[in-house]
Amino acid sequence: MRTEGLLIKEKREKENHQIIAIGDLIITNAQGLQRHIDQALKEGAKNIVLDFSKIQYIDSFGIGVVVKTKSEIDKKKGRFRVIVNQTLQNLFQKCHLDEYIDLQTPDDED
Repeated sequence: MRTEGLLIKEKREKENHQIIAIGDLIITNAQGLQRHIDQALKEGAKNIVLDFSKIQYIDSFGIGVVVKTKSEIDKKKGRFRVIVNQTLQNLFQKCHLDEYIDLQTPDDED
C-alpha cells in the first residue's frame, strides 16, 4: 500500500507483525503508517518489527510513530525492534533513542 511517498508492506504471523516502509517517513504520511501499526495491535500483535532499512528520510513525526509504538508494545509486554540503515542508526543514536529502542541493521536480523 502506498501512502503519499511511502510504500508500506506487511508480513503477519500470529502475534508477530513486520511492517516494511520504503521511501520518506514524514508529516504527510506518518499517520498512514500509524494506522497500519494500530491495526496490527488491534489484531493482537504483541511483537512488532518496523523495517526502516529502506527509509531515505525521517522527520520528527516519523520518530514520534516509533516512540509511540514502543510505548504500546511495552504495555503488552511484547518485543519491538526497528531495522535501520546506517543513516537512521546514526540519527537514532544522536537522539539517544538507541538506549530506548532495539535497533538492528539488516545484517543483524535473526
